[in-house]
Amino acid sequence: MKRLLLIATLALVASCQLVYECPEDGKVFKCSSEPLEVCGIKTVNGEQIKETFANSCQACSAGKVEFTIERKCEDYLEEAQFYTPSDKKIQECDDQIEPKCAWFDQDVKCLVYPCAINAKNKCSSCQVKNVLYTTEGKCSKSIQFHQMIKNE
Repeated sequence: MKRLLLIATLALVASCQLVYECPEDGKVFKCSSEPLEVCGIKTVNGEQIKETFANSCQACSAGKVEFTIERKCEDYLEEAQFYTPSDKKIQECDDQIEPKCAWFDQDVKCLVYPCAINAKNKCSSCQVKNVLYTTEGKCSKSIQFHQMIKNE
């Protein structure tokens, strides 16, 4: 019950990390000349390739990436597996058990540590509001502590 209350509280104090899905045809309609570094992500052979760009417009042009996440790629754990915009649209998950550590977006202000929860698989963690990415296996307090310091 306390964990559920914590998750509800986190959802109230959080603001969503900006995820921008690139148009499939490479045309970008929401361009800004202001630099706002983003992590551009493209999936190649089941692996996410991440690269930092000056802004979403630059990253999405000519189909370089599928989607972008606010902030530089280096601001996230190297092993982070981000949710694609289509992952967030899945309504139902299977019961397959593949433990994941589900990390809340960096704008969540955690009341207690860690700033992540254990999930039985990627799909089930995607159903939790404000979870941005996962890492393999159950959450490790030492990794979470490293992540908290890195973001401050």
